[in-house]
Amino acid sequence: MALTPVTFYILCGSLGAGKTTLLMRLLEHWKAHGKRTGVLMNEAGSVSIDGPRAGTLAEQVMNLAGGCVCCDTKEDLSWGIAQLVRDHGSDVLILECSGLADPAEVIDAVTDVYTARLASLERVIALLHPVSTEESHSSAYVTTQAIRCADELILNKRDLYVPGHWERFRAGILEQNPYARLWETSHARLAAAELLAPHQFVKRAAPTNVLLGKSRPGPSQRAAYHPIVTTIPLPSPLNRLRFLAWIKTLPKELERAKGYFRFAQEPELQEFQYAPPGQATITPLMLLDEPEPALVLIGRGYDVDRLRVELLATMEDEPGIS
Repeated sequence: MALTPVTFYILCGSLGAGKTTLLMRLLEHWKAHGKRTGVLMNEAGSVSIDGPRAGTLAEQVMNLAGGCVCCDTKEDLSWGIAQLVRDHGSDVLILECSGLADPAEVIDAVTDVYTARLASLERVIALLHPVSTEESHSSAYVTTQAIRCADELILNKRDLYVPGHWERFRAGILEQNPYARLWETSHARLAAAELLAPHQFVKRAAPTNVLLGKSRPGPSQRAAYHPIVTTIPLPSPLNRLRFLAWIKTLPKELERAKGYFRFAQEPELQEFQYAPPGQATITPLMLLDEPEPALVLIGRGYDVDRLRVELLATMEDEPGIS
């Protein structure tokens, strides 16, 4: 019997911003609501420091120490998710990334077709604070990626900064991500229920729609860019020529596309991979455990609905296939 994928959250952000403090608040919230929370802790060192703290509130903690989850421990991440769901019965999962892990790579890892059977990415939460100009190049890059990928941007440690400095910091964040909700906090103090509640994501018209953990009312229309990950099932084989034509229409905002399917009148399973600026690849292969045909699209700022309709139009129903 197929399992319903478990809700999965990514908690990322700059070094020292207070991610573990926020994680503990979220774990308290889930525990109070009877959730069996599984935590994946990714720390750059070979020994987990924060894992034991999380273990006081979580149902189970898996430590992915000794590397950043975006590269060294990608397979460990998939294994950890499987352990938490299948062996420990977790019904909520959260990954706390190290300050050296690229969230874009993490998103790619958790949307692997096999991992996606177990976990469904719900939201990317980035915790940030005004960082030193002496920040290393790798840390600065990861912080930039966290800002860009986030659905929720939490600017923390406001109490430590003078207004002028803070305003410049906030303005710089807003320029990098016009889609996420913005929160301004001290000591990562906010209402977990408000942060986790379902809501409509829209591109901001005003500077922010959340201030100091209090939601402001916003537009109600659906935004085509969210979620950052969209999975499109492909119940019928594809017409090769139409699909090749569809590839040429991929928008520049699409950062990643991948999946499996078959072409009409061709027996081989095909693997599709696209990661600009490289060319898209279509490769025949054999798998003992074949996934359901589907494409996964990763990106923001493009018309998801139109791309979905145009992709489905490349399907070619064969006799006997509905």
